[in-house]
This record gives sequence, C-alpha cells and structure tokens, in this order.
Amino acid sequence: MSPSEPSSPQIRSVPSFLNNDGIDQLTPLQHNNRPSNLSLSDQWVGLNSAKNSFANLTTAGSFSNLRVGGRSRSSSLANRSIKQTKIDHPRIANYAFAFDIDGVIVKGPDTIPQARDALKMLNGANPYNIKVPYIFVTNGGGRSEKARSEELSKRLGVKIEENQVIQGHTPMKDLVSKFKTVLVIGGVGDACRKVAEGYGFQDVVTPLDIMKWKPSVTPYHTLTEDELKVARDRDFSKIEIEAILVFADSRSWAADQQIILELLLSKNGVMGTVSPTFDEGPGIYFAHSDFLWSTNYGLSRYGMGALQVSIAAIYGEHTGKELTVTRFGKPQRGTFRYADKVLNLWRKNELEQYVAKEMADLKLDEHEQEEAKDKVPSQSNVPSSNNSRPSLKSRISNSKFQMAIDSDTDDSDSEDDSEDDIVTPMARSAAGQTPAETGDLVLDLDLPQSSTVYFVGDTPESDIRFANSHDSTWYSILVNTGVYQPGTTPKYKPKHMCTNVLEAVKYAIEREHEMELSEWNKNAEELAKLRGSSSSDGNAVSSAGLRKLSNSSATSNGNLNSLRRGSGGAAFLRPHDTGVDVTIDARVKEVADLKTGEAVLFE
Repeated sequence: MSPSEPSSPQIRSVPSFLNNDGIDQLTPLQHNNRPSNLSLSDQWVGLNSAKNSFANLTTAGSFSNLRVGGRSRSSSLANRSIKQTKIDHPRIANYAFAFDIDGVIVKGPDTIPQARDALKMLNGANPYNIKVPYIFVTNGGGRSEKARSEELSKRLGVKIEENQVIQGHTPMKDLVSKFKTVLVIGGVGDACRKVAEGYGFQDVVTPLDIMKWKPSVTPYHTLTEDELKVARDRDFSKIEIEAILVFADSRSWAADQQIILELLLSKNGVMGTVSPTFDEGPGIYFAHSDFLWSTNYGLSRYGMGALQVSIAAIYGEHTGKELTVTRFGKPQRGTFRYADKVLNLWRKNELEQYVAKEMADLKLDEHEQEEAKDKVPSQSNVPSSNNSRPSLKSRISNSKFQMAIDSDTDDSDSEDDSEDDIVTPMARSAAGQTPAETGDLVLDLDLPQSSTVYFVGDTPESDIRFANSHDSTWYSILVNTGVYQPGTTPKYKPKHMCTNVLEAVKYAIEREHEMELSEWNKNAEELAKLRGSSSSDGNAVSSAGLRKLSNSSATSNGNLNSLRRGSGGAAFLRPHDTGVDVTIDARVKEVADLKTGEAVLFE
C-alpha cells in the first residue's frame, strides 16, 4: 500500500487515553430562540433605539431605521419594506468564522494557496458586500499571539490582529493567579518562557535550566552554545515547581520526558526527590492533545497528544496508576468557552468600527452630535451620559478595540455568560483607563447570538469534535489540505466537507445569503401588511400633510404623539409612549414602529 493510499479504519481494542475526557458524551448547547440571519449591522436599531438591547431583534421590529440629525445612517441601505432578489449593501454579517491554522491556512512553511482569497472574501470582496468576522483557533503555539498574528498578516496579505488569534496555551493565562513557579515545556530555546512571562507568570523554569544545573539529569543531551545562552543558573534542590505547563511540541522528547516524569513522581515538585505515594508532585497541563499534525511532508507527524500518551504510559507502568492531566486546546470545553467569548468581542469590534465609519461619514456638527449622544439609552450596568463624557466626534476618532480574556475553564452550560468577566489588559496598559475614560466608541448594546459560527479544520479528532460538541450554532467544515485523508471515513463526522478553505468560505457565504434573503423578504411582507393595516385604521399622515404639519412645533394626530421641525427641513416623528424620536425626511418612503403598529407613509 502506498503512503498516499487511504487505509481502512481500524477497530480499536485498547481504550484511548486521549478520549477519557467525556467530551463525546456532551450534548451541544441548544438555544431557545432561533438567531436572526439578518446582518449584524441591519439588526442594529441605532443610537435612538427605545431599548438598548438586541433581545427582540429576530422580529420585523429589527427594521427600525436609524436617523441621526435628520440624515440617513446609510444611503446604501435598501428600503426595508421592498422584497429583494439579492442583498448587497455593505454590512457586517451575523454569522462568523473560526479557522484552524495548520492544515487549513498554512502547511509548515508553505501558505495554502486558496487561503488569501478566502480571507479577502470574508473582508468584503464577495458578491454581497458583506464583511464576516473571523478568528483563528489553533492548537499550535510556542510563541506569542502577537508574533503569530504578524506572521499570518505577512503570509496572507491582510491585517490580522493579535486579538483574533487563540493558541493552545492562550487560555493558560487563567493559571497565573494559581501558580508562582512553573516549568514550561516546548518551543525553541526560551521562546515559551517569554510567552509565559508575558502572560504574567512570576517564575518560569525551562528544561534547559534544569539540564544546566545537573547535566546528568538527561545523560544523552548535551546543551549547545545557543541553549547555554538562554539557560538560567538555579539550584533546583531548593525550588518547588508547582505546575508543569506543556506549551508547545517538545523539541527533545527524551530529555523532556525524563524531567517531566521525575517531577510527577517527586515530593512537592523538588528535583531529586521521590514521593512514596507518587501523588505529591505538581499537576501537568497540556496546551492541546493533537496526536497528529500536518506539515509539508507527505505524512502527518506525531504531536503533543502522542507525547501525552507516552508520558501516561510510562507513568502507569512505573506507578500502576493512571496519570491525571488537565487539557486545553481543541476540543476541550474551556477552550471553546474562551474562543466563543473572543469571537463575540471581535464581532462587537467589527460592529463598532462599522458604526464609527457610518457616523463619521455623516459629518455631524457639534450640536447634532450632542443631540444624538443624548438619545443613547442607558442601562443599569452602563454609566449614564454626563457633561464630562467625551463628544461623539472624539469617541469616533478614538475608536479602537480593547480586549483580552480572563478565561473561564469550568464546565458550566449557562447561557448567561457575558463579557463582564472579560478584562482589558490593553486598556490597563494605557494608564489603567477604561474605554469610557479614554473616549473609545463602545456600543451600549448586547450582541445577538451568531446565526452560525463556521469552524473550518483539517483534523476530525480535534477540529470537528470541537465544533460538534459544545454549541448547536457552530457548524463544522472539514477540508482536505491537512491531516484528514480524502476517501477515508472521519471518526467525527463534519456537517460539510470540501477541498480547501476557499471552497468552505464560498459555501458558507452562499448558504447564509439564502437564509438572510428569506428572512428579509418575510419581514418585508410583514411590513407591507402593517402598512395596509395602519392606513385602514386612519393612523397615516399624507406627505402633503406632513410638509404642512412640520412647520408646527408639535402636532397630535391619532396615535402620533408629536411631529416637530428639525434642521435642514427634516421632520421628527415621536410615536406615542416611546419617548424617543425617530427622524424622517423627504428621501424616506416609510417609517414604521412595528411594536405599536403606528406608521407614517410617504408617497
């Protein structure tokens, strides 16, 4: 059989150590309400929304039009009451993507050819002018998220932000408060030590430090000149190592295994000691459990999961006990929860940038800015507007995304998780100020649930298992450019299979546009029905009447509370009991308040 020929699936007679985590028994989280397929920006009701929430935007009420100072939020937005055959105004999608990197975007030193065009499509270069938020979730690591994002940017020809990248060890930031002295395994030289110190760990040890202390610890490994330069002088007979963190793939399995196993069997993590019960050593944490990974070599290579299995086997043979490990990375639940929060923050960032651009294009004067600002509704957990708050203009010009995560690695299934537990070290580094204090544009809105999150991966055991296990809105796509061998039956079945990442993106964009179009047209029909109902009830004002009434300071007509004159000839309509102005002008064909059934129609 040639190396490229698919092999038949083998029946496993020995239980898998890597599959003892209970993930296969999980039931994906189901959501009570079907998320809307309308774009995120079209769902956004605007700064003059009566409620600062997306809670009810799956209804036709989401079509309320934003008006600020009498101007349209976007002249490119189609009339919401007209059925469409194609939706192609610029907007931000309510669906999103998450990508594995190795085997999907890159393959060793090579960039997969279709990856560049795939990301260009997500950035808006598609037939529907829709921009789709996306992040990367890789089990790889060994360097900082910033270094990884910079490399991806160079390879792909698009700007990838540090906050879009989650590596296998990224959620280990959550361990900083738990451990002081840690041994970090993997990577080249002291690269992983620098990453761990960047996360905030106080005392980071590497195997090179231990080998410099006692070369006989690993008798078959002699430190090179480069290794000696980064190794630190320590007396490990007096140091208690509290945790073993496997950040990245080991570059020296034999040496790392010797040190890891000695510490697991030690008394309180001190080298050269042995616990009589074999249960006093430090805990061990793995950034991921990938058994195989893809390079530009013809066959897959053994990864961190294989190292994990070998250490567990030796530990079991020596002690007669099963090794207890803590796993991060795909397909673990802690990493899923972390990725879900990162993705939601990135979606919010994309929406904020969209809003900032739209509002900047309006070129509002200071009077209109203050008027618009005063209409932003407050929530109990959002500071109310005050005179010291930066002007809308300054908030727009200073808009930027600030984020990072205090990862939540428990197994809670609560849908009440919010970004409240997400801290902003980037903001802290800027003199410890919050976005409100620094004048950043931050939408006082809760994002709706993503309609779909498409996860594209090449490894069924980690990628597809990850996407299928935790949330029903995640949609797994398996590509043929990495570990998976076409023609074989994947152990974990994806919802869709395709050749490469570009095909995956095209498939999802077409699928989502079809669903978005269906919902758009359904809502257009509901608007038409409401328009007819409002007209028959006598709650409509003719365009001629509007022009006449707009010269008055306030006019009451049926269910309409007031109609007043605005700058530039615009008129402001206040539906009964809402207390919020909806602005209309001569370019608008209709304005409808679908919650009260009131409408103002123009010929």
